[in-house]
Amino acid sequence: MMSKRCFILFLLLGLVLPVVRANRLLKRKPQDYHKLCVCASDIISCSNVSLTNATFDFPQHTVVLDLSFNSITQLLATWTSTDLNQLQTLLLNNNNLTFLSSEAFVHTTRLRYLDLSSNRLTLLDEFIFEPLEKLEILLLFNNCISQIDRYAFQTMVALQKLYLSHNRISRFPVEVLKERSQEVSPFKQSKKEKDFPFKLLDVSFNRIKVLPVKELRAMRAWLKKGVYFHNNTLTCSCELHDLVAYWHLRELSSVSDFADSHTCNMPGKQNEKILKLNCSEVKNLKKEGYLEETMFLDCDTRQKYMAKRWVLPGNMSANSTTVLNGTFLKIGPLKVEDSGVYTCYATNDSLSDTLHITVVVFNCTKRGGLENLKTAYTTLVACVVSLVLILVYLYVTPHCCSFCSGGNTEKDDTRESLHSSTVSLPLAYGEQGAEAAGFVFRHGDMQESKNGRLNPIGEDD
Repeated sequence: MMSKRCFILFLLLGLVLPVVRANRLLKRKPQDYHKLCVCASDIISCSNVSLTNATFDFPQHTVVLDLSFNSITQLLATWTSTDLNQLQTLLLNNNNLTFLSSEAFVHTTRLRYLDLSSNRLTLLDEFIFEPLEKLEILLLFNNCISQIDRYAFQTMVALQKLYLSHNRISRFPVEVLKERSQEVSPFKQSKKEKDFPFKLLDVSFNRIKVLPVKELRAMRAWLKKGVYFHNNTLTCSCELHDLVAYWHLRELSSVSDFADSHTCNMPGKQNEKILKLNCSEVKNLKKEGYLEETMFLDCDTRQKYMAKRWVLPGNMSANSTTVLNGTFLKIGPLKVEDSGVYTCYATNDSLSDTLHITVVVFNCTKRGGLENLKTAYTTLVACVVSLVLILVYLYVTPHCCSFCSGGNTEKDDTRESLHSSTVSLPLAYGEQGAEAAGFVFRHGDMQESKNGRLNPIGEDD
């Protein structure tokens, strides 16, 4: 009985002690940061001091907090109990972080710069960065990230730069760009720059095999130049070649600065340079149109907001063009004289950009061209049918009807020949009477006599 009570007591202690220890950890008294960290007014540096946790009672006026180069493995919701409302920069790089609580940043909602690089993070779930609506720069490179929730960055409306290179990502996070790209149309007013500040997405040195080519093509040039995807395990295709070649032709820095690092794989070959694939050459922009249509030319520049100026071909009048939203050039109704090279010059304080677009206007309407094609086809068919009928008329002998009115239906083989028909003619008109009155036959070797008789041998009777 005594042993049974002891067993129950030890069992209760075994259940209670871990809970008590966990509560103590959660309610652990914050460490005194003055002993380990260096303070400079609103900057606190606790870098490289062998920290295993970040539980400190930091002052509310902290603007920059450096916890890099330590041995912190987890960032829990209790790492700070103070609302750091003025904290803008948090450095947690080069630690051993493997876990981020979904409430780790509830006390740092005004962060603008967060460095989580060179850690051991493996996944990013939906709610980790939810409180960080003002964050502008997020560094996550050199981790072990292989899974990213599609909504992990959705609430970060102010995000400008996202670094995800040197990880194990296999899916291109296109939702990051689609949520922050601006739909531009000649019929729709552009939104302000502060609504779409995104500038850079770096997913280089990962394990991505397929790019969303269609979505990347549809994006603006100022956004494309900040999308870095070199040194991945992409599958070779001419569609991929055309995308990279056009970006290189436009001198977009994401491709032009790393031209030799854009490689792909194909059966039997690894790390083939995309720009040297055996695909058709990519040339400058070219647009084609028909008479009476309306055409829109897009001055898609490498930076978002620039002063733009269109220069028309020398043979064209400016009366048929209109500039819309400061970006699009409307041409129409199109005429043959509108063909030529249109140039858009764009400038700002740091960059000048030039875009050439070749316009070709066909000398027919789109509907008229189809109608002309149909008419030509119909004429050709009619000519062929007429020719066939003529050939039939000339070379195919018509069959005589064997049932002639008043004739005898019974004919023998001897009377059907030309010879028998000739020699069987009656010798005198009067002998035939009414029977021959309705039949006239003339042969080249026959002659009509003076008395009305027919002589087969051409002599007078």
